[in-house]
Amino acid sequence: MKTGSMERCVWKERFSYLKDVPFTQDDFRAPGAKFQIVKFAPGAVVAPHWHEKTVEVFFIRQGAGVLRLAGKEFRCKPDDFFLCEPGDVHEFINDTDSEFVILIFKTNEEADDIRWE
Repeated sequence: MKTGSMERCVWKERFSYLKDVPFTQDDFRAPGAKFQIVKFAPGAVVAPHWHEKTVEVFFIRQGAGVLRLAGKEFRCKPDDFFLCEPGDVHEFINDTDSEFVILIFKTNEEADDIRWE
C-alpha cells in the first residue's frame, strides 16, 4: 500500500505549472499509467496541445479556470471531471486570482507523446 497527501507533495516546475506525481506506472503495475497533481498559479496558461496515445481524466480539486477541450470551452469548478481522449486538443487557463488545482489520471502515456499547436 502507498499513501499520500497534498502536504507531502514535492512540486516540480513543468511548462507553466507545478506538478507532483504521487503514483507512477510502477505503482499501478500498468505501463503508461500515472496519477499527477497539477497546480496553476493565477494567470497561468497551458497552450493548446494533444496526445497521440495518452488518455487523461481531469478532476478539478480546487479553484476555477477554463478548460478548452475538443473544440468546447468549459468553466471549471471543484468536483467537475472530464475525459480527454487521444487527439483531443486541450488547454488550461487560470483566469482567476486563486490557485487552480487539477488531479490528472493518465493511461497509455509514452515519452514524446505531446504535440503542441
